[in-house]
Amino acid sequence: MKRGSPAKYWLAMFLLFLVVLLGGCQENKEQHVKPAKMNVKDLPDVRAFQDEFTREFLQSTEETREGYYPFLSGTGAYKMDFPAGGIVSEKSYSINKKGFESFFIGVHQLEREALISINYNSMYVNIESTQVVLRKQLDEDLKFNKYDSNDLEIYAATFTFQKGYGMAGVILNKKSDGGGVLVTYESNLISKSDQGKQKEKIIKWMKSFKFNNNMKKE
Repeated sequence: MKRGSPAKYWLAMFLLFLVVLLGGCQENKEQHVKPAKMNVKDLPDVRAFQDEFTREFLQSTEETREGYYPFLSGTGAYKMDFPAGGIVSEKSYSINKKGFESFFIGVHQLEREALISINYNSMYVNIESTQVVLRKQLDEDLKFNKYDSNDLEIYAATFTFQKGYGMAGVILNKKSDGGGVLVTYESNLISKSDQGKQKEKIIKWMKSFKFNNNMKKE
């Protein structure tokens, strides 16, 4: 059997490698197109992607876990799982450079309604003082419990309100003094027996927060 020259063989191998490399780069580039830049017809058919303002914060059409998508704060200070049925209220959104951000998320999912408030501040570094802020905000003597997480310091407490079940939480960054987030999560429930599952769901969501440890304070 007659074989080609070594030079031609290695040239063919190089060209094949180039085709695979360029094809992979193109595929990778397409995968990282932000949802805000995509055609609406190509987005997942869920409430979060139907809202133009909310789309600006969503980083991918790939779920982080079932029913949630990757959300990046306007400050760049943290990421979190964002519910598919959620919408960021543009009217409530407030930001001050990279040191402060607050907004509400209205969620409609599986016949449940929820209202989530997010308040990020680069100066939130102390558990006690942030708990005081939430107690004053809700005008309730909240009893906080600590929840284990590798990179986060999380304290959360249940509270009551007229229409259902609520939790308030402090989420601080263990790895740096880069600030923290105060959250409240209010949801309507069909029965009290659902409260355990709802609490577990909310704590799991709080643990989805990831801080950007490379950020500098402003």
